Amino acid sequence: DGTGPGPAAVDAAAPDGMRAPRPSWDAALTGAHIPASLPATPPAPDPRAMTQDPLLRPYRLKHLTLRNRVMITSHEPAYPEDGMPKDRYRAYHVERAKAGIALTMTAGSASVARDSPPVFNNILAWKDEVVGWMRTLVDECHGHGAAVMIQLTHLGRRTRWDKGDWLPVVAPSHEREAAHRAFPKRMEDWDIARIVGDYADAAERMKEAGVDGIEFEAYGHLMDQFWSPRTNDLDAPWGGSIENRLRFAFDVLRAVRDRCGPGLLLGVRYAGDEMAKGGLTREDGLAISRMLRDSGLVDFLNVVRGHIDTDAALTDVIPIQGMPSAPHLDWAGEVRE
Repeated sequence: DGTGPGPAAVDAAAPDGMRAPRPSWDAALTGAHIPASLPATPPAPDPRAMTQDPLLRPYRLKHLTLRNRVMITSHEPAYPEDGMPKDRYRAYHVERAKAGIALTMTAGSASVARDSPPVFNNILAWKDEVVGWMRTLVDECHGHGAAVMIQLTHLGRRTRWDKGDWLPVVAPSHEREAAHRAFPKRMEDWDIARIVGDYADAAERMKEAGVDGIEFEAYGHLMDQFWSPRTNDLDAPWGGSIENRLRFAFDVLRAVRDRCGPGLLLGVRYAGDEMAKGGLTREDGLAISRMLRDSGLVDFLNVVRGHIDTDAALTDVIPIQGMPSAPHLDWAGEVRE
């Protein structure tokens, strides 16, 4: 019952009257009564054996050396306060840095613009005050040996009309998203130019905060809404061919590179195959992957498969308990090949 060792157990294999008492838990913990053939404590692991595990080997991403290959991908614990990653949010990531991960990727995703109001509690990267809070988080994680990145996004139609400042929701078509059901305004040239600038401004804030890199969230969000024929009915130069549909994303990447320089790692998280009628196909995904690689604007790709405009579809992209794990592994391997 936790108050003491209790009565000694007896050896049921011994003849009656000769049953020897078993050691108490306290004795066992101190190593008493343990046969000489068994060590009191297990031998320390051989460091040479541990380094044979690929997950524990260092990984080099451009100029950044990660101490192993264990990372936390971007997700939102909904811990920001007033849109800022304050003490609770910081502690959430610092504890993982203390545990030995190589990279923690914050936000899921941080909003770059006022007209991209989060539908739940996310970081507001369009506010200047975010710099100080992020710098504190980054410095403490760095102090424990972990690199830090942040995921940035504009939600496009994937928000609600009654969040934030109640500004018009914008997207490259009037198509509503089933999950959030806002009626988007069809974007015009000045909307596009403004939002490209918003991305660059937010990226500059993150650079000032000292992050090691930025991941741009594409799938289901504004970048992907441009990419997918399901959600882009704009005319050229923003719609039509796959090259035109990717123009917005490349304008964002160029603007961020011009503002932040080559030292800030940049990547994109995207769905290479939407697995939806009229959406991006496997062939589209491979073509997009090659275009991103060949652009020289990104340092890493984070690829999934599926679409997230309904709750049912979302569970196929981000599986819940009881569903098969690593559903995108084969597809990611195919993209890498």
